[in-house]
Amino acid sequence: MPRPSEAREPARRPLPVLPLVLAGAAIVAALLAMQPTAGGLFAVLALLLTAAACALAGAEWARQVQTARLHDARQSQQLLLQLSDAWVWQTDAEHRLVRLQPPQGAPASSWAGGSFSGEPLWDRFDDGQGALRARLQAQAPLPEIRVQQANGGSQGNGAPGRAWVLRGQPRFDHRGVFTGYLGFAQPTDSTELAAAERQAFEALLRDAPVPLCLMRRTPGGEPLLQRLNPAARRLLELGEGPVDGLPLGHVLDALPDRLRQALPGLAPGQSTEHEGWIAWLVELGTGAGGQQQLLLAIVPGAPLASPAAVDTTTASLAAEHASFSYTVSHDLRAPIRVVEGFARILKEDYGRALDRIGNDHLDRVLSAAARMNSMIDALLSLSQLSTQPLQRQPVNLSQLAQYVVEDLRRTAPEREVSLHIAPDLVTQGDPTLLRMALENLLGNAWKYSAKAPHAEIAFECVEQAGQPAFVVRDNGAGFDMRFADRLFGVFQRLHSSGDFQGTGVGLASARRIIRRHGGEIWAESEVGRGARFYFTLKS
Repeated sequence: MPRPSEAREPARRPLPVLPLVLAGAAIVAALLAMQPTAGGLFAVLALLLTAAACALAGAEWARQVQTARLHDARQSQQLLLQLSDAWVWQTDAEHRLVRLQPPQGAPASSWAGGSFSGEPLWDRFDDGQGALRARLQAQAPLPEIRVQQANGGSQGNGAPGRAWVLRGQPRFDHRGVFTGYLGFAQPTDSTELAAAERQAFEALLRDAPVPLCLMRRTPGGEPLLQRLNPAARRLLELGEGPVDGLPLGHVLDALPDRLRQALPGLAPGQSTEHEGWIAWLVELGTGAGGQQQLLLAIVPGAPLASPAAVDTTTASLAAEHASFSYTVSHDLRAPIRVVEGFARILKEDYGRALDRIGNDHLDRVLSAAARMNSMIDALLSLSQLSTQPLQRQPVNLSQLAQYVVEDLRRTAPEREVSLHIAPDLVTQGDPTLLRMALENLLGNAWKYSAKAPHAEIAFECVEQAGQPAFVVRDNGAGFDMRFADRLFGVFQRLHSSGDFQGTGVGLASARRIIRRHGGEIWAESEVGRGARFYFTLKS
């Protein structure tokens, strides 16, 4: 591969022959003119030949410069066309299709097969009214024209009848002679899908009861606000004034101190919880100039209220939770349903026309949509833990753990696992919520010990820092303690979903349940040597 400096060097061109011949003849004439017997005729001839040689050399140099510039311009045009996210089409002066290039990153099966010579553009794409053919023959610019693909399926460009949007401009040479069209084509299903996703996101940002902050951040810089939904404006006490460009750290005065200090260091994909307040930071993508597009969600904690205000606060929280659940269940699922629906249509109607790679891409889309639906269900379950009434009564944790283990054994009866559950572990709490916490902790131990040759799982009571603590331990995969702070975040996983399946919400749910009981949870582990999850409960 050539080095960059070598790649930028212009190609060596052969020296022009005619200027060299004239220069040689001028030298011969000059030598003859120096002879005593020669007249002035040779001197004049030498001057004329020298001038002709210089003129031809200059013309040749100018031609080579223009050729190099033309080559660079054509190369730049080709690079720009390759970077387009739409199909590129081109016709000749007779409106015959000579190019139909798929967008960058399209699989090899998307490239059109065969030659397009002799096929007019209106035979490939039909608008049903003849407007496309009329504009082409009039050599007029093409705005966005909706067409149907007439016979593209046989060429490998998609199924017949697919809807497209065409745009194009006429091309003329240096003499003003029409040479054809150059334009872009885009399937309308992809544009409509993107529009549906944008509308769903706008609805979520506008109507969600949870405070949402849309932000941007340059690499190494501080997050800057772009938009706030009404709930975020009320929470941050910002009124209706403009917020675009305000640093995030300048608008957090209304938040608790510990949460305000933790937010600037929050990385995309992480969550933090302080004093009952929870914040999630999600990366939406990368914009122009490498700017990260971020979405910050803040769930306020419940402030201390007087007994007279408890009923009103509880009713308000219940109404807000119901509104949030409706928004998540409907508005957040809307783009997922669109993606899954179009993917299933493509799979069922056109799956046989796609190659193995194309069908694999569709399977990945459907699998991702199913995972997203599972994550939404888990998020709804997690949100319900904050509003579900807490009933305190004596609870036998040993008995609950035994029930959970029996359920796990039924899911994989072939597994041989050494189980130890300490007897008579009794505490005060809500039996339903505590069983959910044990299901998550023991379920994780069961899952992550699946690859151990002799799996061992135990649930017992130990002493930690002078007080009793319950512990669930296993000898499974374990994890790196450097990432222990991510364990209890929502959708945080320390292992790939290919190795161990899950939604990344189980430990977050367990921590929320235990904290509602006035306790705390933490973990210790070594990679390949299992994990130990300790938790305390307020008696």
